[in-house]
Amino acid sequence: MPLMRRFLWLGLLGCAACLEPGDPFLAAADADPPDVVSTEPSAGGTVEAGGTLQILFSERMDARTLRPGIAVFEGRAEVPLEVLVPAEPEGQDDIERGDVPSTVTVRASSGAFTPGTAYTLVLRTLLTDTQGNPLAQEVRVPFRTEP
Repeated sequence: MPLMRRFLWLGLLGCAACLEPGDPFLAAADADPPDVVSTEPSAGGTVEAGGTLQILFSERMDARTLRPGIAVFEGRAEVPLEVLVPAEPEGQDDIERGDVPSTVTVRASSGAFTPGTAYTLVLRTLLTDTQGNPLAQEVRVPFRTEP
């Protein structure tokens, strides 16, 4: 029996040597909500009628939530949109990246917004990051198209 205990202790010590000091055994889950860092155009800004809107998020967003979570309104009417999701860097699917900023591009499905018109970009709390954390609050960005 004492020989078996020695093997058990040697096995445990061998496993412990694989761990690096200071590294947590299990990483803490990301519980921080994403932020809207900036929009282009910014509030009160203008965009060409055939242009696009850019939204910079503080971290990668869940692509499944982008289309239902992003809307543009002309008055009370919602404008049909195309949402272009940035491509995931090749070969990095399994690498922990932490909070990597991500830009999403939006354009009118018809190819152009109406010239000289007021719109509101709405970013709903339906938007979540890849860890499932939603935006803390809805964001509204009024803008105009150039005449």
